[in-house]
Amino acid sequence: MPNNTVRSLLVDSNNILWIGTENGVVKKENDVFTNFFEEDGLALNSCWAIAEDKNKNLWFGSYGEGVSIYNGNDFKVISEEQGLVHGEITKLFTHGNYMYVGTSDGVSIININSFEVLSLNNHSDDDLFRVQDFFKYRDEIYVVTYNTGIFKIVSEDDQPALLKVNDIKYNYSVFVDNDSIYNSNKGFFTKNSIGDFANGRDTIQSKKLGVSIIWDHVKSKDYKIFAAAWGIYDTNGGIYEIVNNTLISRASDFNISSKKVISLAYDARFEKLYVGTKDAGLFEVKLNPQIKFNEIQGKNVLGFARTNNSSAVLLDDGILLKDAGKQRTINLAQLKKWQEEYVLNTKLALPKHQDSFYELDYSTKAIDISFYDIKVSQNRYWVNTNIGVFAIKPSGALDRYLPLHSEEINFTEAGDLIETNPYGGLRIYSDLDTFKYTHFKQEDPETPTMVVNSLQKDLKTYFLSVFSGLYVLENKEFKSYLHNGIWKEKKLRHITTLGKNIAISSEFGDVFILNDEGSFKLLNKIPRAKIQGNTISFLKEYKGYLLIGTEKGLTLYKNERYIFLDEEQGLKQVLLSAEVDENNLKIGSKNGYYSIDLEAISDPKLLVSRLKLEEIFINNNKFPFEHLADKGKVKLSYNENTVLLKFSTNAHPNPHKLSYQYRLNANDSWNLPTSKPEIFLPFLPADKYNVTVRVIDASTGLNYTQTLLKFTILPPFWKTWWFILLIIGLVGLVVYSAYNYEIRQTRKFQEQKSLIQKRFEETKMEALLAQMNPHFIFNAMNSIQNYIMDSDVDNASIFLGDFAKLIRLNLDHCTKPTILLVEEIEYLSSYIRVENTRFSNRIKVIIEIDPSIDVYELEIPTMILQTFVENVFVHAFPPSITKPSLTVTFKLMSENVLQCKIADNGIGFSPNSTNSLHNSKGVNLVKERLLLLGHNIDHAVQIESTKNKGTVVTISLKV
Repeated sequence: MPNNTVRSLLVDSNNILWIGTENGVVKKENDVFTNFFEEDGLALNSCWAIAEDKNKNLWFGSYGEGVSIYNGNDFKVISEEQGLVHGEITKLFTHGNYMYVGTSDGVSIININSFEVLSLNNHSDDDLFRVQDFFKYRDEIYVVTYNTGIFKIVSEDDQPALLKVNDIKYNYSVFVDNDSIYNSNKGFFTKNSIGDFANGRDTIQSKKLGVSIIWDHVKSKDYKIFAAAWGIYDTNGGIYEIVNNTLISRASDFNISSKKVISLAYDARFEKLYVGTKDAGLFEVKLNPQIKFNEIQGKNVLGFARTNNSSAVLLDDGILLKDAGKQRTINLAQLKKWQEEYVLNTKLALPKHQDSFYELDYSTKAIDISFYDIKVSQNRYWVNTNIGVFAIKPSGALDRYLPLHSEEINFTEAGDLIETNPYGGLRIYSDLDTFKYTHFKQEDPETPTMVVNSLQKDLKTYFLSVFSGLYVLENKEFKSYLHNGIWKEKKLRHITTLGKNIAISSEFGDVFILNDEGSFKLLNKIPRAKIQGNTISFLKEYKGYLLIGTEKGLTLYKNERYIFLDEEQGLKQVLLSAEVDENNLKIGSKNGYYSIDLEAISDPKLLVSRLKLEEIFINNNKFPFEHLADKGKVKLSYNENTVLLKFSTNAHPNPHKLSYQYRLNANDSWNLPTSKPEIFLPFLPADKYNVTVRVIDASTGLNYTQTLLKFTILPPFWKTWWFILLIIGLVGLVVYSAYNYEIRQTRKFQEQKSLIQKRFEETKMEALLAQMNPHFIFNAMNSIQNYIMDSDVDNASIFLGDFAKLIRLNLDHCTKPTILLVEEIEYLSSYIRVENTRFSNRIKVIIEIDPSIDVYELEIPTMILQTFVENVFVHAFPPSITKPSLTVTFKLMSENVLQCKIADNGIGFSPNSTNSLHNSKGVNLVKERLLLLGHNIDHAVQIESTKNKGTVVTISLKV
């Protein structure tokens, strides 16, 4: 606020509050304050009157320089230079197409469409014609002046004129209420029939009411009339309610200490009263708050409980009971007296520490009594204190006292008292008169220890421990969920029912929803990050909602919907206790307790219904988007890519509960929520954007989504399609030309290279074949040598003849890359005869040819098979093989694949043998030849051998 003197107030049609001060006009929209001064277009900073016409323009009356008219963007000023009767504006009143302007000396009427000014013939008296107010009666406008009476605006010769209807002086304000009119005078007000007042009937004898001067009035929708009073020279001012023609001060109720209240405004939608003062600024009052505080001065409310027909409030210094319309307080002295009487008269032994009791200190004074809890069982209040447990009847009489010290008690399904002891186990009392109990020792892992909370539900009683998790009592037996591996959570604090389920909070703020009707099920975990606050004060249930109290406020949770209430709605800290009573939630606090209407809060209406784009900044410069003909087609150049969007929602009663998310397009993820209604988008790439905003309303748990702005950032010319296409075309032309040149050069080179390569391969093949001749000759000569050494001249001569023929065939074939299959068979047969002669022809040789093969047409690579046959004779048949055999078959597998298979029944070899054919030099030469001829070696040559069962070599040749 720029100034503490609030002269005028107005809630406009959009629920925006406008505040006229002595130093500027203030716009309050959802707790965002915007100031307007002379440099923004105001005629003068001092603003005494505000009104809104039916065109939704705002009119501000200055006290010295006329009126300023605001259309949402610009100001228009009308002063005495434009025909205004006087520059000091005291009141504004709108009706139809006209704005009636009251000044310090006269009335002007301004057409709200043409802004034409008409000033009336005011008066002939010497006194100033100071206008204090206007009112309407039977569609006629009346002018209330301070010292010259009441006038009606009439038409004379088709021109408006003033007609005096009443001589009442010292008028400060009037207020029309149905058929009555309140008129404020010096130190009092009167109430008259509006007909009498408007027609000049004698009202001087009217009863003088009130004790101060009223400057403004408002009426709420529940028909309450509030008055702004300032006595000028006395101290009777303040905020009042007119009840039965009497001023009732609401200063303490509304916490308004100022005695100089001069302006009022009422927001009917949110039931807010705005109070402007001359010395203390502006006050905002919620007339029907969601949260109401019930004061109990000087008391802290620690707990609540209810029986069938009574209720109890546990205070820090006693118990407040209400039964059958009667209220009674049980103080600390009474509790101490009951304890002393029991100790004096009991014949039972008092519990001792050595018997595993949490022993009481019977010397504790009444003033030092502290309360742990209050519960209800069997229509009795069970109050747990540091001096024992008291069972109290609804009437306030003592039912029984138990000398038990337990920070947490509860009951079985049968109503038996359960006493927990952090250091000595747990007891269940079957007979309180005789102090008969069952003791469950702490050493048993199933016994609850360090219990901080409990819950009796149906046939089970649950216990929470801050160290050892959840326990249950069922069928007179305890069970530890942690010890039995059912649930691993240890540090637990609060528990409540939630329909058929239960809800439990941990020491660290997480909340778990469980079902324990049959088998244990963890249904949901509410992480502490989704709960407002770090420390949970209580858990309660209401119609499927989980109520979670924390150090920050109250959260209502149901089906992933979160409703949050805090100080903004009137819920202040600390929260000490809670109870749900039908549709009402009571929360204990310091000096009283809060009452919350849960039915209204849990079923709220959507409060955010629109978003309005307020400002756009492009590269830190304001963008005049409001002047665009089509606001949905904002186009920006590539270097206008840093965008700031400022927006607002419609008026909201709790604006601090709003947070905002945005996304740039429908397929994008929402960004993280923020509390500021603005979006900063730096360095955006060229693209189309559809900025959508989601408003998260924590006060209702509802969301509202709206597209805020569609805009396009155009790419630079070098990224446009036509420029890219042009560049691609030019580059393509250059590449194509270069490619053609290179192709021509490459073809020439490849032709030369092909010739060289062909000759190189032919030479290499000839060299490989030449390598085979010495190898073959060496083996053959070795065989002849064996005959000579054996002096077998005849066989040596035959062998030498066959060998000579074989040499001749070899010389014929070695220079050829391919030969006919018939030639290969002839050569192979000659070679086998030579080798078999060396083996005394004991090897049975079979050559099989597929009938579909034309041996005179089919060509194969030269001397491919001889090496594998040679290996058979060299390695396959030692003397141990009695019936050696060799089979060579030729089979046409397809039109261009010839399968040649060489099989023996020799000794074979194992895969890891060093005698493997894979290590043969001849085999390696064959594989190299086939590789040069373009064969896949792994597929072309396959060798299968089994030790002592023979070897099969399969050669697949492309023909």
